[in-house]
Amino acid sequence: MQQNEAWYKNPWVWLIIAFPMSAVVAGIATVIITSQNQPEMVIDDYYKKGKAINQELTLYNKAAELGVDLQILVKDGQVQIKTENKYPALKVSMVHSTLGDKDFSFVVSPNAIGTLSGSVEQDMSGKWQIIVSPMDNSWKVKSQLALPYSDWVQL
Repeated sequence: MQQNEAWYKNPWVWLIIAFPMSAVVAGIATVIITSQNQPEMVIDDYYKKGKAINQELTLYNKAAELGVDLQILVKDGQVQIKTENKYPALKVSMVHSTLGDKDFSFVVSPNAIGTLSGSVEQDMSGKWQIIVSPMDNSWKVKSQLALPYSDWVQL
């Protein structure tokens, strides 16, 4: 006849307890991980953004009507824009595809070699949406670019 031993000395009991306990631990770990790494809201107000889309499309169409022809070179922290037209300055917005906190804007101005240039001190590796517009926002052009890239790109 088998002796009655304490339940906590039986390995089968601990095996049965281990499965639900591991699920509880995994659930707690999941809650902690998701609360610390929440995805960013790229657009806060969808309604306003939806209304602004038509206005933005008008600006892109205006650039096509005006025949805006820009080429951009991003190399060694320098951004250069080549164009046939003369602009006193252009606004450049760099929008990262996945990380909203990396987005930034700057102004390029004419230099001695006939291009517009500006310097950037941020790390620009990755996939970027580059949006260029004049200071009066009368038109816009944009392009996607995976950096680093060492050649001129048509916008």
